[in-house]
Amino acid sequence: MTRSIVEAGGFRSPIFMRGVPAPQDAPLAIYIEGDGVPWQGGREPSLDPATANPVALKLLARTQQPAAYVTRPCYHEMTGSRCTPERWTFERYSNEIVSSMAEAVRTAATRANARRVVLIGYSGGGVLAVLIAERLDNVAAVITVGANLDTDVWAKHHGYLPLTGSLNPALSSAAHPWPETHLYGARDTVVPVSTTAAYFAHFPKAQQKVVEDNDHVCCWVEQWPALWPQISRVP
Repeated sequence: MTRSIVEAGGFRSPIFMRGVPAPQDAPLAIYIEGDGVPWQGGREPSLDPATANPVALKLLARTQQPAAYVTRPCYHEMTGSRCTPERWTFERYSNEIVSSMAEAVRTAATRANARRVVLIGYSGGGVLAVLIAERLDNVAAVITVGANLDTDVWAKHHGYLPLTGSLNPALSSAAHPWPETHLYGARDTVVPVSTTAAYFAHFPKAQQKVVEDNDHVCCWVEQWPALWPQISRVP
C-alpha cells in the first residue's frame, strides 16, 4: 500500500492506495473512515480526531480489488492554519470538507487510471460518501456501513449539540442516480436504524440492509469478504 499527500481545497490529506493502477473498466473502491474522536470526554475538541480503530481501512484490506483510502482534512496530524477544531466537530460534514474530499477522490481515481469509483463510507464516513457522490459524475455506486444519514435526528437522539455548519444528507435536494446500499446492525446503538428513516423516505430507491447480529463495530470486518460480492455489483 502506498501513501501520498494530496492538496485539495486548501487542505492537506493523506491518500493510501493498493493494487493500482487499475484496469480502466474496473471501478476504484474508495473507502472513507468514520468521525474518529472529535471530542475528548464530550467536552473538549480533540487535538487529533483520527480513530485508533480504523474500521474502513480494515474493510479495504479485505477487499480483493484496486482500492484507495481517502482521509479527511486536518486528520492524521495534517495541521494548518485552516485546521481549527470546528473542522472536525461542528463542521465535519461541511461544504468545505466535502469539496476538499471530492477533489481528493478525483485525484485518487486519476492516479489509479479508473474511470469510475465506488464510494464506501463507515459511520460518519458514510455521510461524507453520499455528499461527495453528489458532486461527482463518475460514481458507480455508494455503499455505507452504520452511517448516520440524518445528522439532525442522530444528534438529537444522543443529546449532542447540533452539527451547525454541516450538511445533512436527509435534507439534500441533489439527485441520486447511482445505486446505493446502506448496511446497519440491528444492535447498533451508535446509529440506530430508526434515526435514518427520513433519509430513506427522501430517497426511496436507496437500499437499506439490516444485519441482525451486528452492532456499530461488530462484525463488519470479519464479514466483509462475504458481504462484498453481494453489495458491490455495479451496472
